[in-house]
Amino acid sequence: MRPPASRHFATCGICQRRADGIGYAPEGRMPAVWVCNECGPERARQATRLRAFDAVERQAFRIAARRAGEFLDTIGKTDFALLTREEYEGFLGAFQAHFVTEIRRLVEGEAIG
Repeated sequence: MRPPASRHFATCGICQRRADGIGYAPEGRMPAVWVCNECGPERARQATRLRAFDAVERQAFRIAARRAGEFLDTIGKTDFALLTREEYEGFLGAFQAHFVTEIRRLVEGEAIG
């Protein structure tokens, strides 16, 4: 059981993208959980209240990996050694986009549920 993944001011503690100087300090105590504009302080508050942020993070990772795999299916390649640079970057971009979407969705859903 641990709080959101990063307490570093430059990395969003929820989605791991670039933080935008917005921080949430649980119960007003430092260190703050730094977040990007899209995740915002409300999601940071929700994330810090989760009992098992690690489990939420792993679930988002699994969903994103599956969806990034679907990208590989659309280009008809599953062997990373055969991917062009553009295809590999497309795969990574698909993974990142889906991870960000899923981690935000799951943080909101877990906080409600």
